[in-house]
Amino acid sequence: MRVASAVHDAAVVVRVEGDLDAGTVHLLHNELRQVWESPGTSVLVLDVAEVMFCDSRGLSELISALQRGQALNVRLILTGVQGVLRRVLTITGLRNVFEQHETVAEALSQAADAGPRRPRPQTRPGGDSDTGSGGLYETAGDR
Repeated sequence: MRVASAVHDAAVVVRVEGDLDAGTVHLLHNELRQVWESPGTSVLVLDVAEVMFCDSRGLSELISALQRGQALNVRLILTGVQGVLRRVLTITGLRNVFEQHETVAEALSQAADAGPRRPRPQTRPGGDSDTGSGGLYETAGDR
């Protein structure tokens, strides 16, 4: 597997090629850790057009990236979802949870046109948020 990143203004594009599985997921994890540590990133585009296989560990890393992005107010967009990854996301009910675009250029254009994301909901004492349950599906559906 190969992972490479490029910066486009306030967006970071991470291209993933090959199999995203238990043996390679650490490469994506390490790359994303650098993205999360970079100040000023407001959009993360994961280009998965060249992902040929994705197992449960790969899927778990994608979900973790989505949750981390939500926590840091970084918009996560998947591009090029096809084949096995599309099937995995569909079977697990996660296909509509992730924002998706066909190409990186489309995702970057859409992100630029949309402007900044809304601020994260404030958490009230007791852990309740202002937007209901704040679960994965509800939060991702707000986009």
